This record gives sequence, C-alpha cells and structure tokens, in this order.
Amino acid sequence: MKTKISAYQLFSAIVFVPYGSAVLFFINPEAKQDAWIAILFYLLPAVILQILYTSLWQKYPDDTIVTYIPKIFGRVIGYLLSLIYIIFFAYEAARVLRDFTELIAIAVMPKLPLIITSVALMIPVGYSVFKGIENVYRLTHIFLPLWVFFFIMEWIFLFTTPHALHFHHLKPVLENGIITPIKESWKLITFPYGESILFTMLFSSVIEVSKIRKAAAFAMIFQGILVALNTIMFISVLGTDFASETLFPLLQTLRVMKIGEAFDRVDILIVLIMVVGGFIKISFFMYGAMLGTAQLVKLKDTKYLAIPFSIVVLITSLLIAKNYPQHIFIGQVLTLTYIHLPLAIIIPIAALLLYYIKNLIKKRSRTRMK
Repeated sequence: MKTKISAYQLFSAIVFVPYGSAVLFFINPEAKQDAWIAILFYLLPAVILQILYTSLWQKYPDDTIVTYIPKIFGRVIGYLLSLIYIIFFAYEAARVLRDFTELIAIAVMPKLPLIITSVALMIPVGYSVFKGIENVYRLTHIFLPLWVFFFIMEWIFLFTTPHALHFHHLKPVLENGIITPIKESWKLITFPYGESILFTMLFSSVIEVSKIRKAAAFAMIFQGILVALNTIMFISVLGTDFASETLFPLLQTLRVMKIGEAFDRVDILIVLIMVVGGFIKISFFMYGAMLGTAQLVKLKDTKYLAIPFSIVVLITSLLIAKNYPQHIFIGQVLTLTYIHLPLAIIIPIAALLLYYIKNLIKKRSRTRMK
C-alpha cells in the first residue's frame, strides 16, 4: 500500500530530520560569534533549494529522485546516480546512528560498548520501517511541538540559572564585515539545509499536492530559526572557543542549567529526548535507502528490506571511523564537501537544467518538422 501523508506531516519531518542532529553541534564554528547570522543568511539559499527540489518533482509527480534521475540523465548515468543516492541515504543513517551512540556513551553510559548501544537503537528503527514510515511521520507530527516546548524551557531555565547566559560573547557583531562569516559558513547549505534532499523520495506520498512547496519552504525557515537560536545559546553559555572545541556543545550547555536543587543532572533527560530525535532521523534516511532500492529492483513492498538494511547501517556505523574525533572530521570536512555538495546541490541543479535543455531541443525539432 502506498504511503500517504499530509502537508503538515511533511513540514514536521523536513524540520525535524536535519535539526535532529544539527542541534547537537556548533555547526559553523569558523564564523565564531557571527555564526547565528550566517545561519539566518543561508535561509534564502535553503528556500531556493526547496524550490529546486519541488520543481524537479513537479516534472515527475509520481516519481522519486531515484526513478526520475534515469529519465533525465539516461539509463547508464541515471541508474548509477540512483544507486549513489541509495548508498548516500544508508550512509547518512549510519552516520546519525554513530552520532547518537557516541552521545549516549559520553553522556550516560561511558563503559557500555558502542555495539550494544547501536543494536539497542537499531532494533526499534528496523521495526518502525518494517511497519511503515507512516508511523514515523505520526511520531514526528506529535514530537515536533514537544521538542519546541523543551527548547523553550531550556531557554527559560538558562535565564533563571545565575551567571549562565553571557550575551557579551556575541560581540563584536560582524567585526570583520558580513562577507567573512558568509564565506566561512558555505557548508550550511549542505548541512543541515541540504539534508532535505531526502524528501525528494517522499514528495509523491503527500496527499495535499498544492501545499508541498509551501510546506518545504516554511520548514526551512522554521528550522533555520531554531538552529540560529541554538547557536546563540551555545555561544552565550560556553563562548565561541569552548563551543568550538567541545565534542557536544549541547551537552555542555545543558550541564550549566539548573532546575532547583533536586534536578542538577537534567542533561540526562534531554539526552533521552535527543535520542528520540536520532531514532526518527535514522528511520527516515534508512527508509529512503530502502524505498530507492525497492524501486530500482521492482520490489513492491519495502518491509522485506528492513532487516538487511538494519544490519548494513549498524555495521557501517561501527566501521566508518576509529573514534569520535575522526568521525566528526570525516563528517564536517570530507562528507559535506565531497558527498553532500554534489548530491544535494550540484546534481539536482544539473538535472533541472538538463531537463529544460532536452525539452527545448524537442520543441525546436517539432517546430522544424512542421
């Protein structure tokens, strides 16, 4: 049975999936105290990116990126690119799994082997995608308002914690002009904004077709505001140097927060909430890989791929890096430049241009025949 979702569920998922792991990190430390300004600046390119993705989908409304790419680039190049996108979605699921297993190891259970934590996370992920992605959409639908509520409470408790917030860390504003933070933060268009390429696999499932572009654009704006506020929090509490150097600035920020005398380790509760976000993000990326594979091999039901993909994602998450610093280096330096940039931006732009060029050639040939 084909997946059917509402425009609001799409909005919730587009906000939640990239933000689910972006919230953990100081994602553009090169911009220093102006990092939040760069995040807001890149909202416009992020919205343009959604226009690009939805424009491609509108040309092939019953297809996903895995099935319309071969129609644009031809069978050989197109199917190769489709296979690359499937691998990319599975790889991203593995990266997010590693992010959250490391978070649990550092914050809650440092002596527990990563493989046990990874298996514990992958079992519910595998079960959720086996039962259908609609259930994960419903969870996102419900959990996004709760996440926003917890985000607001974080700010409230930081304001009430003595000497927690130091807004002078945000100064001087634009000390080196606007160009420097923008130039230093170009990777924002690849992460978190570029991760929405995943939803080119899911646009065709939305019932309210006319609302897809609007939902995607507003999701980018809302997500960008949340990430910018999150970055302001890191800088105000930790300062740019410490926020840049620490493995999990969110964790360090929450450890500063106090909620009365009885709750001095509230960070553990927040970690559990973050893990739910990780579960959702892993589920979506793994489902994207499963759906693309099913479409390529003409398999009617994706649930048969849940177990093999769960095993592949689990093993990959353990093998992609020897330790967490190496994992972060690969993700923030190599992956964003050599994987996210071409797959999230360059190839979609090339696909849309090629589509228009081929259509123009067809129209001219028809005119000559007349």
